[in-house]
Amino acid sequence: MVSHSFLLLEAKAERYFNYPYNALEEALVNAEFHKLYRDPEPVEIRIYLNYIQIINYPGPYRWIDMDKFAAGKVRARKYRNRRIGEFLKDLDLSEKQSTGITKILRELQKNGSPEPEFETDEDRTYLITTIRCREGFAHGRMGESMGESKVEILSEHMSKLEQKRMYVIIEYLHQNGKIRSNTAAELLNVQVKTAGALLRKAEKFGILISDGKTKSKVYFLK
Repeated sequence: MVSHSFLLLEAKAERYFNYPYNALEEALVNAEFHKLYRDPEPVEIRIYLNYIQIINYPGPYRWIDMDKFAAGKVRARKYRNRRIGEFLKDLDLSEKQSTGITKILRELQKNGSPEPEFETDEDRTYLITTIRCREGFAHGRMGESMGESKVEILSEHMSKLEQKRMYVIIEYLHQNGKIRSNTAAELLNVQVKTAGALLRKAEKFGILISDGKTKSKVYFLK
């Protein structure tokens, strides 16, 4: 009788998300927790191709150092909505006070996502939290629909900023078929001449084609 021993190896898949749910949830909870409820402005959620923005009014207290805030190192002793914070904690939507940014950072790091970005003004009248899509998701899907050759053209002939803007334009074209300079300018939040220059550059390198003259020119995917 011959006995055999076998070593069973279990393959473990690593799973990543374009936006980790826990990070988004915590960002929304923070926005509702720190909102000034005397102000009628609601919390805003803006969804773009490669990032999501959450905007609440007002921003952090003026005595808070924004560098420390972004690093999750602020331990505040004063809270705008202590009872709301306790309510959120009872619903298991919040851990404990002053841990929200730390949790967002932790969840994004676990997912391999870029760090969040926080923007406010000198008077701290607002806070914009930007959470960007994990590298490879939006661009990978776009690469399949564009073809690898066009993706290479973008990489070789355009700056990182131009590439990001072109992905937004290309996504728009997939949904709408055509675009003009003024529409691209509104979409990218840039001047018309900046959008026009980008469209002409894309046409030059064979990504787009156009029809019409200067003011009425319309661009299509090639």
